Amino acid sequence: MKIVIAGGTGFIGTYVKTRFIALGYEVKTVSRTKGDLTWNTNDLVAGLENADMLLNLAGYTINCRHTSKNKELILNSRLDTTRILGEAIQQCSTPPRLWVNASASAIYKFNKDQPATEESETSDLQFLAQVVKKWENLFFSFNNSKTRQVALRTSVVLGNGGAFNPLYYLSRFGLGGKIGEGSQMFSWIHIEDYFRILLFVLQNETLHGHINCTSPNPISNNELMKTFRQILRVPFGVPAPVFAVKVGALILNTESSLLLDSSYLYPQKLIESGFEFKFSTINSTIINLK
Repeated sequence: MKIVIAGGTGFIGTYVKTRFIALGYEVKTVSRTKGDLTWNTNDLVAGLENADMLLNLAGYTINCRHTSKNKELILNSRLDTTRILGEAIQQCSTPPRLWVNASASAIYKFNKDQPATEESETSDLQFLAQVVKKWENLFFSFNNSKTRQVALRTSVVLGNGGAFNPLYYLSRFGLGGKIGEGSQMFSWIHIEDYFRILLFVLQNETLHGHINCTSPNPISNNELMKTFRQILRVPFGVPAPVFAVKVGALILNTESSLLLDSSYLYPQKLIESGFEFKFSTINSTIINLK
């Protein structure tokens, strides 16, 4: 079986590629510099022929200052790569059986009383919500009867890289107190469960449309940092008040909203379809990754 990963050289793509290869899959990556395939249309069409799954992870990082220039990069990098892939699929004689496009939890209207499911109300008030909505609209505009489509609305992916490392080291050195008010919700997914969800979606042909890719047990930031301290046996953690987070974000050239805003969702479709999480709690996730 053949898997094609666009944007497959990053933290998530590298892990997913390694896991699929371990199961005997042929994996091709699409990259401007390091991939097996380039973004040239003819190259993509040849690579996508007879593929079992196309996974699109390509897009400029949101972990930056959201200046006008960076906003343009964040949006256009997602729209442009999705459009190129969609047009390449249309030219395939035997297109991929499944196209999974990365998406994000930012699309949901926040409700502090209950997590968002796939049926919850979406929003376009915030910049990232606007990005996700335009991204998904373009993705689903490529309606190919031979290619099943899934937009994977993914929460923070925790693994040996990405967001886990700074949280781990902050906690380890006594700086892992609550961030801001600490009441903002935190949804996450262990990177192994992320891979297992991809495999589950590939093998279950009834799954399509929007799918929340997240642990079923979101927690508050306060509980997140407390769990890190308990597991690492650190008795205290210096909290970071809102003003300090905003100053720190300026120094680190990123957005404070990435730490202060809530992410609160539930994987209803996966649960109803029978998916079983290997790392369903933040406790088991941290213990596994530390």
